[in-house]
Parts: sequence; structure tokens; C-alpha cells
Amino acid sequence: MNRIKSAKEVVNRWPHVRIDQIEYDGSPCIDQMTEDSMDLLNTMCRDAERHNNWLHRINSSYRAKGSGQHTLGRAFDIVFYLDEPGDVDVWEQYRFAQKYPWGGIGAYPFWYAPGIHVDTRQDWDHIATWWRDNDKKYLGIAEAESRFGITV
Repeated sequence: MNRIKSAKEVVNRWPHVRIDQIEYDGSPCIDQMTEDSMDLLNTMCRDAERHNNWLHRINSSYRAKGSGQHTLGRAFDIVFYLDEPGDVDVWEQYRFAQKYPWGGIGAYPFWYAPGIHVDTRQDWDHIATWWRDNDKKYLGIAEAESRFGITV
């Protein structure tokens, strides 16, 4: 697993990612992120800008504590928006993320500004998909489709 080596590499390699928002506990943590995760995020953010005129805000990336893909430097919680966070439907963001080879995609319709989780988990034979309800319970996407009458 390759990690980021220098600030210059960051600026040149991932120009479409809000690098200033990749931080943990108030400090930059770009050096904790994996290159493949950053590459894929950069591609998705570039396409969001070019094709949808979307901006993005990264709510979370690396986390030193806990478990899961964030602690491995492989995950991002992100919100795409036009004018202000919350103005692009979470399910539209989710469907957009499905166009990319993420290992996991989660929808969070009850965040203050609804958004998604994406990660580059390894060694799975399928993509992990979920959503989190208002009671903070994690449920399968089929439940979201039936509850909200959507197709993801």
C-alpha cells in the first residue's frame, strides 16, 4: 500500500481534491491516505466538477481511532453540492459514486448536509453498499429503495 510522500506530489497529482479538508483532529493527514484512494477520489471529483458543476466538501478521511476503512486511509465521507452543501439529493450523489470502482459506498440522508461515504476496501468479491437511517442504524440499500421509493 503506497502512501503520499510530499506536499508537491499532492498539489500536482490530485488537483481536483480539496486537500485542505483532508485532516484529522485539526491537523493535515494526507500522508495517511493511500494513493489508490486519492487517485479515485480525484477522478470522481474532477468528473463531478466537469459534468455536474458540483463542488465538494470532505467531512472525514483518515481517522486514527475506531475501525474500518477510515483507519486504513482508504475512506472519505463527502458531500457534493452546487451552491451550498445539502442542495444535491443524496441519492443522486450515491448513483454518481456508483459509476466508479469503489469497494464501498454508503448513503447518509440524515446528515445535516446529506452525503456519501466512499472507500477502496480490498479483498471483497462484491461492493459493500448501505445507508444509515435517522436512528443511526445501518441498513441495506434495498431497504432504502422500498422506504423512499427510489432506484439506486
